[in-house]
Amino acid sequence: MLGIIGVVSGFFQKFLNLFLVDTSYFIRSAVFIGLIGIAYTIFEKTGVYEKKVHFIIGLGIILFGITFDYMMA
Repeated sequence: MLGIIGVVSGFFQKFLNLFLVDTSYFIRSAVFIGLIGIAYTIFEKTGVYEKKVHFIIGLGIILFGITFDYMMA
């Protein structure tokens, strides 16, 4: 989940001006939360969250999400 939040946040920050040019902070926040909700729902319905992964792989996914968010901002 943390990896997904990092990736969505990175894309949202990088391409914000393409989609939401003249909108308020409230609308941008609602869209961001909506994107997180959609990603969560998709992964929950497909069963991705029920997969067992090794601790190091999970840590790598989290670090990738954080790094991706940092690089896109």
